[in-house]
Amino acid sequence: MTKAKLLSKAVRARSLAVYELDQLISYIRTIDSDLQPHQAIVLTAFVLADLPNLFKQNPELVDRIKEIAANIKQKNTRN
Repeated sequence: MTKAKLLSKAVRARSLAVYELDQLISYIRTIDSDLQPHQAIVLTAFVLADLPNLFKQNPELVDRIKEIAANIKQKNTRN
């Protein structure tokens, strides 16, 4: 695979992550509609920072992540 193609995949993956992060910020604002946009972003950062603890407390989430990772890797071997 060429360097340009790898970079293209990384750019698309980053774009997807940014989109989903924006969706999470929007969701956080539905929980507390009085939050200013910058406050919702800060709160979202706290939520992201706490995700490892959430995973430790909910092993089924880790199992789901592993399942999704296996599916992604399997798709890569087909392409």
